[in-house]
Amino acid sequence: MKIMLGGIAAFAAFGLNTALAADAGCDHDRDCLAGVMNSYLQALLKHDPAALPTSRNIKYTENGVRLALGDGLWQTAVAMPTYRLDVIDEEAGQVGLIGRISENGNNNWYGVRLKVEPDRKVSQIEVLIGRSAGGGPAPAAPAAGAAAAPAARPGNTEPHPLMAQVIPPEKRSSRAELARIGDSYFTGLDTRESSEGIPFDPACQRRENGSVTANNPDATPNTMASWDCKKQFDTGFSVIVTDIRERRFEVVDRTRGLAFGWGYFDHNGTVATYTNTPDPRKVNNVSGSFRQPITFYIAEVFKVMDGKIRQIEAVLTTVPYEMESGW
Repeated sequence: MKIMLGGIAAFAAFGLNTALAADAGCDHDRDCLAGVMNSYLQALLKHDPAALPTSRNIKYTENGVRLALGDGLWQTAVAMPTYRLDVIDEEAGQVGLIGRISENGNNNWYGVRLKVEPDRKVSQIEVLIGRSAGGGPAPAAPAAGAAAAPAARPGNTEPHPLMAQVIPPEKRSSRAELARIGDSYFTGLDTRESSEGIPFDPACQRRENGSVTANNPDATPNTMASWDCKKQFDTGFSVIVTDIRERRFEVVDRTRGLAFGWGYFDHNGTVATYTNTPDPRKVNNVSGSFRQPITFYIAEVFKVMDGKIRQIEAVLTTVPYEMESGW
């Protein structure tokens, strides 16, 4: 009888511990995923990957290159990110972030994606960071396929407020639909070279590395940066983008209507002329920076409202031409 009671007690304790473990997990829990992101950042600043619970087969990359956990940014990060935008996907168990991070005094544009298992352990960390070889603040990269971006508008110390706005439950799109809308943007740049099939809101604005590169109220009128997203695409400027590959939408935030895409923009350097105005008769020479093979690695967040792309925030950096993705 004592043995039976002991067994029952052990079974009950086991059941209780299992329930507590389940409660402590991150399965379909936004707050938990947000907490794991903060735990990762705190471990990063401590330069101590052991402070972050990870799976045995943890995979870590920086700018597409696989590194040992504890290498790279783990050794140089000195402050929490600024210009911070978090994207939380409780359905897929993933969380992402774009912003800026300080590396020993270098204020660099930064993107990260974490895959979190139900037991709260991180199994994947993908990092994009735009580093300046000359030290100091990293300059903004030119718009992917467009003219060089103007300086960030004074006061743009954080993403557009719309990015954090919650979508009412009855108006939320599915994960698949948000990813499809985001990917239509890449397709428009890559193969259609126009706004065909892309549901742009007329007020769509894009920021790249903090600079407003579409619908910029401070840009010179009738220049690329002054036009909205649709008008830009319809100039046909994207012929210089010869391929957009490794396109992935692994982090999709239905609560805020955000689709977080990652990919590579290849420019093979062979396109000599293009149209970058609404008048197709006006042909211009492609700038020298795009007359050589280059690739941009990009992390781009699309805000979708009422089925249309309203706001875009992206961070990007150059990598070796046609480098293979670490994913």
